Amino acid sequence: MRRTFFSLLLLAGLASNISAHEMRPAYLQLRQAGAFTYEVFWKVPAVGDSMRLSLYVQLPESCSNLASPRGSFANGAYTEQWSVNCSGGLSGSTIRIEGLSATFTDVLVRVERMDGSEQVTRLASSSPSFIVEAAPHRLEVACTYLLLGIEHILSGVDHLLFVSGLLLLVSGFRRLLVTAAEAEDKSCSAFGSADWS
Repeated sequence: MRRTFFSLLLLAGLASNISAHEMRPAYLQLRQAGAFTYEVFWKVPAVGDSMRLSLYVQLPESCSNLASPRGSFANGAYTEQWSVNCSGGLSGSTIRIEGLSATFTDVLVRVERMDGSEQVTRLASSSPSFIVEAAPHRLEVACTYLLLGIEHILSGVDHLLFVSGLLLLVSGFRRLLVTAAEAEDKSCSAFGSADWS
């Protein structure tokens, strides 16, 4: 056990010289409020206290704003909320994030339908747009989150050290899963969620 502890300490020392990658994704949520109306929530990482990344939501031409976007800076992010009317709905339409091709930032997108189904996808510089699908199966949503989680853990030494530390400190597989889930909940609550009030 002592040898394992010293090995982990050595790895942590080496990892301190390697800067962890910055994981500040943008977040787009489209919540269906009526047959053709949607509430839009857009969150972009801020650069300082009054600047933001130049990322902009480009909705289909069939969409028009019902209310002007309300924007504010808080907690290292710029958020906007507004309502749109999209004649014919969004199914089959393409939504693009302008400026995404020039960044290393990802965008997590969630489309929530009135029937409770949702589409979750991730956009990156290599794929800055997506097509809104008809209601997906729950298995598709679960697979998207699973792949995002695996990619996130494997994308940095800091994540691998965290998981290794959990394996050493927590006994039992069930307790390990609970501890990891609690850590993820805390990191997600730090990122924030949509405030629709």
